[in-house]
Amino acid sequence: MKIKMIGTGVVLFALAGCAAQMEPARILANGQIRWSDGIKEGMHVSPTGSKLTFANYSNEVGAQPVTIFSRIDSARNGDCEYYFDEAKIKRRLEVCKSGEVTLLNQGRVVRVGSLASPII
Repeated sequence: MKIKMIGTGVVLFALAGCAAQMEPARILANGQIRWSDGIKEGMHVSPTGSKLTFANYSNEVGAQPVTIFSRIDSARNGDCEYYFDEAKIKRRLEVCKSGEVTLLNQGRVVRVGSLASPII
């Protein structure tokens, strides 16, 4: 029994090591957000502007290779559009014609930034 548990632990450790060494997803970025902390993040904007796709560079176990935000068509407010993260519905992205971008998680502002050039 003890040997089986040790063997299972070794297999899990090896799998975790392989997962950490995987290449991140690559996307064909046609837009970019400059976050206020100086980080620039490329994104792919769908032709209709209804989907925003980001490569996920997180080392989080079980994380999806890409993060897809879908536009909430009924939530347009003036010159801003709202998107939700398909994997984490309570995470939202607000994108305004002025280029201002706000990332919210459960209604709280997490990050702010601006588009390299407005997309909507």
